[in-house]
Amino acid sequence: MGRDEFLSYSKDPELWLNSIGITLFCIALLVLIGYYLSDRNRAIFTKFLGVMFFVRFIFLHGYQVGIGHWDITNSLPLHLCGISSIVCIVIMFYYNQSLFEYIVLLGIPSAIHSILTPQFINGWDGYYFPEFYFSHGAILLVPLYLTINYNYKLRKNAWKTAFFNGLVAAFVVGTINVIISFLYGELPNYMYICEAPIADNPLLLTSQWPYYFLMLIFFMFIHILAVFYIYKLIGRVEQ
Repeated sequence: MGRDEFLSYSKDPELWLNSIGITLFCIALLVLIGYYLSDRNRAIFTKFLGVMFFVRFIFLHGYQVGIGHWDITNSLPLHLCGISSIVCIVIMFYYNQSLFEYIVLLGIPSAIHSILTPQFINGWDGYYFPEFYFSHGAILLVPLYLTINYNYKLRKNAWKTAFFNGLVAAFVVGTINVIISFLYGELPNYMYICEAPIADNPLLLTSQWPYYFLMLIFFMFIHILAVFYIYKLIGRVEQ
């Protein structure tokens, strides 16, 4: 998606606000449904949501293949939100503490920023527009759903682990970017390691490499700490 296309969306505040409002409403509704279900029905509903997320993931790639948009340099789930989408699927079937901490401390900030400053990598025509809010809304839904409805908590050192895992993910994805570039002659930009996002995020003071990426790492650390201490404030960190 080119910058001109992004600007045409960002200059439509009504569409932007409506998209955010509908996304947040759906998140709140699904959390409330799970909250008022019995333990047995909640377990079934949780897996139902996991199935929905899996179907969304498969359908997206099928849709891209069908319209000729699937591209190895752009379509793999290797952005932070793409990785978080896979975590959302797995954790709704098989709870894992490390995955929970990942989706809370890395997923919540990335989903919020994506929803507020959307980066439509594949454009926003047709299915791509609702899919963007579905996928990123799910990344925000899952940690809130599991925290509120299952009372899951973070470990005391979760912020350290999450930051380390974020750095490892960036290193691995950066290596994959280089490998794909070597094999296909085109450098991907997964996790925005090679080029700054086009969305007007006020936290990025520059788009020049490598300074913008260092800013991304710095703010990843700050956001992890912020979410961790919010969880600590509301009693969702183990003593």
